[in-house]
Amino acid sequence: MTDKRNPFEELDTLIERMNRQFSELSQTFEPEPLGVLAEVPVDVVDDGESILVTADLPGYARDEIDLRVDRDTLTISAAATEEDRFDDDQYHRHERTQTSVQRRVTLPTAVDASNASATAEHGVLTVTLPKLDAGASGYQIDVE
Repeated sequence: MTDKRNPFEELDTLIERMNRQFSELSQTFEPEPLGVLAEVPVDVVDDGESILVTADLPGYARDEIDLRVDRDTLTISAAATEEDRFDDDQYHRHERTQTSVQRRVTLPTAVDASNASATAEHGVLTVTLPKLDAGASGYQIDVE
């Protein structure tokens, strides 16, 4: 019995392997969006006395985070800039630039902005906003 090879089978295998390799190669050259305003994921919890807002802000230092609160709205902003470059370094690829994020959160009730507090640890921001019964103006919160 003679062994008949199917030439198309070998060609199909070769084409599949080339498609995989080109796909992997093209992912290397695809630019990632940089400096794009991104959404900040948040959790909003009412514990009875306060509104607790927890937000993920990985990669941002405390002094790069800006919080503003009005009676029923919390605005979280963060901006980070690239570290200084050294003139004698030879870059083969440079993608780290300024990035910023922002999120405006409508709170379920009016809050006392003057007594609000915030902490940032390990990329997680926690804002504690005591509830308010009536009348107060907006404030900026310092992140500790």
